[in-house]
Order: sequence, then structure tokens, then C-alpha cells
Amino acid sequence: MHSLRIYVVLLLSFVLGCLTCSSAVARISDEIDHRRWTASDQGPSSVGALAQTADGYLWLGTHDSLYRFDGFEFEKFAPADGEQLGVVSALLSSREGLWVGFRAGGARLINASGVIQPIDPGLPGGVVYSLAEDQQGHVWVAADDGLARHDGTGWHVVGKEAGFPDRHARAVHVDADGYVWAASEEAIYTLPPGASAFMEIGIKSQSISKIVSSPAGDIWITDRSRDHLLRLKKTGYADIEFEEIPASRTVSIVLDEQGDAWLGTLGAGVHHLAAGALPKPVEDQDAINSYTVRDGLSSDTILAQLIDRDGTLWVGTDAGLDRLKRKTLSHLALPSGAGSHALAASGDGSLWIGSDNGQLTGLRGDSHSTFELDMPITTLVNSQQHGLLIGGYRGIYSLSGDGPVRIATLPVESAREAAIRAMTVGTNGDIWVSINRAGLFVWADKQWRRIEPVSDSERQVMPVSASRDLTGKLWFGYRDNLLVSVDEQKTARWSDQQGLNIGHVTAMLHLPGRTWVGGQHGLAYLKDGRFHRLDLPAAGPFQNIYGLVAVPAEKNAAESGMDIWVHSRDGIFKLPAAEIERVIAGGNTLLYSSHDHIGRLPMDPFKVLPLPTAVHTEDGLLWFTTGNGVVRVDPYQPTDMALPPAVTIKALTVDGNDFDIYAAPVRLSAAPEQLVITYSALNLASPETMRFQYRLNGHDSQWTDAGHSRQAVFSHLRPGNYEFQVRALGENGHFTPPDAALTVTIPQVFYLRPGFLLIFSVALLTLVFWISRVYTQREKAALRTRLEERFQERERIARELHDTLLQSVQGMMLSFQAVADSLPEGSRARDSMERALDRAEQVIAEGRDRITGLRGQMAPVEDLAVAFQALKLEASVPFSATYHVGNVDEPLALRNEVRDAFYQVGREAVSNSLRHAQATRVTVTFTYAPGTFEMLVVDDGVGIDPLYQRMHGRPEHGGLRGMYERASRIDATLAIVSNPLSGTRITLSLPGATAYEHPVGSKPNRSSRAG
Repeated sequence: MHSLRIYVVLLLSFVLGCLTCSSAVARISDEIDHRRWTASDQGPSSVGALAQTADGYLWLGTHDSLYRFDGFEFEKFAPADGEQLGVVSALLSSREGLWVGFRAGGARLINASGVIQPIDPGLPGGVVYSLAEDQQGHVWVAADDGLARHDGTGWHVVGKEAGFPDRHARAVHVDADGYVWAASEEAIYTLPPGASAFMEIGIKSQSISKIVSSPAGDIWITDRSRDHLLRLKKTGYADIEFEEIPASRTVSIVLDEQGDAWLGTLGAGVHHLAAGALPKPVEDQDAINSYTVRDGLSSDTILAQLIDRDGTLWVGTDAGLDRLKRKTLSHLALPSGAGSHALAASGDGSLWIGSDNGQLTGLRGDSHSTFELDMPITTLVNSQQHGLLIGGYRGIYSLSGDGPVRIATLPVESAREAAIRAMTVGTNGDIWVSINRAGLFVWADKQWRRIEPVSDSERQVMPVSASRDLTGKLWFGYRDNLLVSVDEQKTARWSDQQGLNIGHVTAMLHLPGRTWVGGQHGLAYLKDGRFHRLDLPAAGPFQNIYGLVAVPAEKNAAESGMDIWVHSRDGIFKLPAAEIERVIAGGNTLLYSSHDHIGRLPMDPFKVLPLPTAVHTEDGLLWFTTGNGVVRVDPYQPTDMALPPAVTIKALTVDGNDFDIYAAPVRLSAAPEQLVITYSALNLASPETMRFQYRLNGHDSQWTDAGHSRQAVFSHLRPGNYEFQVRALGENGHFTPPDAALTVTIPQVFYLRPGFLLIFSVALLTLVFWISRVYTQREKAALRTRLEERFQERERIARELHDTLLQSVQGMMLSFQAVADSLPEGSRARDSMERALDRAEQVIAEGRDRITGLRGQMAPVEDLAVAFQALKLEASVPFSATYHVGNVDEPLALRNEVRDAFYQVGREAVSNSLRHAQATRVTVTFTYAPGTFEMLVVDDGVGIDPLYQRMHGRPEHGGLRGMYERASRIDATLAIVSNPLSGTRITLSLPGATAYEHPVGSKPNRSSRAG
């Protein structure tokens, strides 16, 4: 049997869990950035197990189920079969996926796709306390009913034949050397690499809760029953020595990369022990730091701990989840009431801080000194000639061994209204002072001299920043892109014409061979007499820069290049030397690191901000004044320069219904009202710093700044194909490559599809045509009925006239003819009688024609032009004017009643032109168009009196009224336009469908005239 050497060291004075006196326990809350999630924060409660899988997600085993966390949102894991997981007691991230152990017994594997694997038989029953993976990828399980190993084919119980008890396994762990460590409720065992059986190491135990290994290879064990920690050291293949350290109620332990130990307790919170603090001499108890409920911890009862791949400590308690990580910035404790701090570093390594309450504080190592002035301190400058200079509205002070001594008052009438904006000292000891709204002054030979303004602008009366470079040249920064340098030989100035386009010049940094300036709109450097803007991320926080400092990229190695630290309104940022040179040489946007955005400056426009806001002390530390006081940064503390994590699209919800986002493309229902896309980016360390942008190609090609929101909402999208893209902006100002994308198709609603629209249009046109045809036929039938009634009435009148009037007139003519025959031939009386009888015959003939027309049988003349030309032969129409009649288009057969009405109206119009209008020219034109039949009568007469035109004729004459009546009877349109200067224009028109005897198509125009 292997020999076992045991060394027991009892450190009774080092009781970690029993320290209840706050004076005996140092606080670490000021050094820790803490965030917690409880049930009230939509987080889980009672977190008893923690693990981080290969994809970076944090998994939480709780009292009711299993959760996945991306730093922002908790997702409850739901098996596809709907199984309820129950209380999760142990978690393990393995090569195959996530192993989950349950309090009710059993273990399940969830693979990388999120699919839970079937249970393999053979696992010992009871609570699963612990899970571990060895170097072969085998999984070990410590359960209440024993220890087992899963080799990929199934479970193999490790019992007495393998050197381990059959029951009550409490913990299992595999260290970096391949040793398997296991604990029962009575003893601790180890299985060295290559061994076939466990061996007991000689330490009795009852309730081992955790076994872990440190980066140095030590094994740490917590045993709550014996109130102590065990630290084991392997001194040989099977040789082990250990130290036993009293620690009440310690239930878990994790060790970080520095070797520091973080202890979880039942009721005393989290204890932190720096590397090498265990063991310590009896009198040294300051090595213990604690973090408890008083510091914001969700609970003092710790159930689980985990240090993730970024070095962040996660703590599961009986009330929720806590995140603890070291701050990169350390706050300086200053007396209350101090604010608007001015900073200066002196040559002896001291840091001096001046506040608006008149307090001046000096720090050097562990010592400090304080002085009081009766004015707000707005400027501090260190110089070789004067030592530390202090500026305020009462004047300029120099710090001596007895305290501040005033050397000059300000050269202004109302000193209280003045404030020193900037101050610097020349190589000859002259003090250059910028006084607010007064200008730039020089204190030399114990008197003030005002420097002439460099600009006529009221905004550039005085500088807002001042500095001295390595050659002794003085530099002054003004508002609105103006920079001035002064030396013994000349004064030089730069403006936007020399490339200076950063707005107000509020920060300056002078390095060998290069001068940098910062302002409202970024950072620029001087090269070949011109300034050039440094290509910084457009969405980054490099606006309103107030402080610039530089340190070697590698500690104590100036040849490694100079990193530039930028203090802006939004925080403190580091620009690595290599990145700066790469971008200046033409590279892409600069990669930078952020320091927690904790360096934000106050937004009070009524305060004069002391400049600069950043200094570098001889001990290598950087100091910044912020809205929350003064902070310290170790520039050589490692920071994460990685790109922000990739964005994942998590869910698509349309009108309240979830869609499968893994279908490509996602096809939605037609006409969705609201589309909601949920996305996120895995960032456990600082999810609150993540910002997102998205766009929906096909809807809007511009990026939308979503801020910290993780949802995009679109309403009433049109049918089509869309691609949703989203990207995250990390602390270093860069977007995630590539953008996460989701393709979505919205189909056209059936009633808007081209085929449906074509069918619908044809059907609609057919319906309209059918309705129009029915309406037209109905109107035609009604018109035909009215016309038939008229014809019947006209036939009755014709019969009456023929049987009465014409017969009587004919009889009278016979009587007159007899009288005429009795008169001598050649006599005047007989000739008159003969002429009267001829006229009477014409009247009878015309009357017979009219009677025939009333019967619907007009004279055989079909062409109205011919009938109107024949009017010249009628003695009743005195033709003394030029008369023209013509057709446009070939004449068509008209309905009898139409032809008769047009003839009567036209005859009356021609007669009126000749009888009453005194016309010298009359034109009658007939247009036989397919859609319209029209008659136009035009003369050049004196026109119609407007009064009678409105009255449709003279009261005592019926000519015009008769024309309107005849037009109305056939539903024709009669239009009369008359003017004494241009004559009269009479138009009578009727639709072709009503006018023509038969429907006609389109005919070529042909003009014919008769005259």
C-alpha cells in the first residue's frame, strides 16, 4: 500500500466563518462591481447549481427547474416532450453538452442543440450531489446511493471492488493531473491516473460539500460538518500532505486565476482570501475580506459559486443570483462636500487635488496632507520655478512648507465673477493665466500684462485649455477650432483651414514627435503643419474630450510605444499604441478598451470644469476626476480588448403567435398587423453596456439605433421578402461581425394577387358591361314606348287633319278654281286667283307631307342635307344670303322621329336667320359620328336678344320655344350661343344609339358639302 504522509497544521486563530465582528473583517464592497438578480428582478430564486457551457451561456439549477442566462435575460429550459425537470442539484459542462443532476435522482444530458438525451439505466439512485469529467471524457456522478462513471456506453457503478463504499457518495472532482477525488460520508478517496482502484487518504469526513483544485494544483475541500477547510498537496504519485483550516459553515470554494480563494458560507456571505493568505500567523486577521447582504448581496446563505471564463464570480444564494467582478477603477475617498476637482501631479510623485469647497489635498504613498483656502479651486499647475500653483477667483497661490501663499490677485474689477479657466508656466517662470470672459494674461516681474486677443470673436476672448510641450513651447486651446502656440521666436495658430475640426480644444497631450488635441468632436494629431482627425468609431463615445494622458504600452518600456488614455464626457478609454499607429497608417477603425464607463463627467452647464481632468503620477498610476469624485486606474491591469459577442435572434412573434425562426425563410400569414423580433447578445460580464442597431431590408435600408432594447417591432408590413439584420456595439466601439440575420416572407393576400386581380377585373368589367347593357336596353324600351305613344297620337291627328282640314281646303280650292275659270284669261284677277290656287296646292301638298310625317312616313329624302338644300326652292323662305349645307361623314339612316325633329328645328333656325337675324351667310352642317349625331346651324346675323334667349323666345312667337320642345321630345340637346358681333350658333345633338336606325361602328371621316 502506498505510504501516506500527513501534516496537520491547526490555525486556531484563523477562523473564517466565525468572524461576526465587523471590525475584524475588512470590506471589499468598494473594490467590487456587483449586480444581483432576485425573484423581484424577474430572476430565479434559490440557485443551487451553476455551470457555463462551451457557447458561453450560464446555466442555473434552481429549486424548481433549469435556466439559461445570457447576462440580460433568464430562459427557462423546457424539454420538447414537456417533461418537468424538478429540483436541479448539480450541473456539469462537458464535451458532450450539459449534464444535469436532480435532487429526486437521475442525471440527463442536454446536447449543444438543446435536445435532452434519454436516461441510461444503471445510475445509482438518490440525490445527485456532484458531477465531474475526466481526461477521457467520462462523466463521474456522486449520488446518495453511490459513485458511478459514464463512459459513453452506459453507467458503471464504482463500489467496494474499486475501493469505494457502495453508498453515500457526497462529492467528486477531477484535477488537471487526472486524479479523481471522491468523498463518501465517512472518508476522502483518490484515484491516481492509471490506478485500478481508489485509495483512502486517511482523512475522515461526514459532510463534504465541495472539492476543487487551484491553478497551482492544490486540492481544496469544504466540510461543513467539521467546520474547516482542507488543502491537500500532492508530493508524489500517491503521497499527499494536507492542512486543516477551521472555517465555520463554509459550503463552497472557488479559486480565480490569481489563486485567490472565494468562500461561500451558510449565513456569512462570501469571503475573499488573497493568494498566499492561507495559512497566516495568528495575529494576522486582515487577510479576510467579506461581501454580505449589507454590501448588496442577495442573501448571506450561499448555495453555489462559479468563476466564468472572463474571471467573473457568480454566486447562487437561496434568494437569487449575484455577479461579482473586480473594478478596474478605484475611487479615492475624499471628504464630503468636495466636488469639481482640479488635478496636478508634482515631481516628487505626489497627487494634488483641489476642490470647489476650497480644500486642497495632497497624496503621496500612504501619507496625505490637507489645506483650506477661502475660495473654490479651479486650476492646479506644477512648475519647476514655483512648485504647485493654485488658481481661484482670489488670485494665484504658491504652495510652501507653511501652506498656500498668494503671489498675485487677478487683474479684473470683479474678482468674484471671474474664474481661472487655464494656467501654465513658461520656461522663464512667467505665469500665463486664462481668466473667464476677460482674456489671457501673463504674470511676470510681479505685474500683469494682457495678451492681445487672437480673434475678434467674443467666443474666443480667452483660452479654455493651456499646456507646455517638451521643448518649452506654450499651447492654448480656444473654442471653435482654434489652437495657438507661443515661443520666443513666433506665434503660430491652427484653425479649420489647417485641418483642426474638433470644435472646442479642451485637452492637449505632447509626446516626442507628435502633439495631440482633443475636443468636442474627437481626437486629432499634428503632422507636417496640419492636424488630422484620428479615425475613431462613429458610434463610440469620443465626444467632448477633457483629458489626455499617455503611458508606455509596456511597463517601464518607452520604446514599446505610448498608449493614450482618453477621458471624455462618457467615460475613460484606452487607445493602445499599436492600434493608433495601425490606424494612422491607413488601417480600419481603431479598437479600444473601455473602463466600465464609470468616468462620466457632470452635466452641469453652470460649472466651469477644471481642466485637464486626467493626470499621470510618478508611480505609474492614472488619476481622473469624474462626476462621482476622483478615481485611480492602474494602466497595466489587463482589460478585455475582444470584439463584442455575436448577436443571436431568439424569437419571432407575429400577432401574438410564435414562429419557428430556424425555418429558412420564415413564411408568415398574409397581412400581419404586428411583427416582433427578439434578439440578444451573450455578455455575462457587462450586458448593460451593449447597444444594438437593426434594419429591415425591404422596408428601410437605414440602421435604427435601438439603444439597450432587445426587441424590434414592425407594424402593417406590405407583402414581400424582408431580411432583418441586427448588430451589437460593444464597449470597444465595434459592431459584431457578421450581423445576425433572419429572412421573412409575407405572402400577398389572395384578393391582391395578380391572378385574382385579373379575374376580378374581368368579372367586374363584365358585370359593369352587363349592367350598362341592361340599363341601356331598359332606357331604349322606355323611349320606344314613349315614341310609340307619340306615333299613335300623331296618326290620330293626321287622320283628323286629313279627313277634315285637307278635305275642306280641297273643296274650297275646287270652288275657287271654278271662280277663276269663269274669269277672262289674261285678266289680272284671274292671274291672282291662279297664283293663289298654286300656293294653296303647295300648302295642301305640304300639309299632306306633314300628315304623312305624323304617320311616320316622311318624304323619301333620307339625306337631311338634300332636304335643307331644297329649302331654297320654298317661296316661304326668302333666300337673300349665301347658304351652305354639308355632311361630315357618310350619312346614316336616322330614325323617322329623329329625322323629322332635326328637320323642323333646323328649318326654323334657317328661317329665323334669314327672316329676323338679317344674316348674309348661313351654314348647316350634319355630323354622323358613331357615338353622336349632330346638326350645327351658324349665321353671321345680329343674334338673338339675351332676354328672349333666356325666355326661349318672344312671348308672342313660338319659334324658339318650339325648337326646344321638339328637341326635348326626342331627348336631344339643344344649345344656342348668340352674340351681336359674331352671330348665332345653334347645336342640336343626340347620342348615336338613339339617333340611328341601326347600331354602327366607327367609320372613316368624309366631308361632303352641297351648295
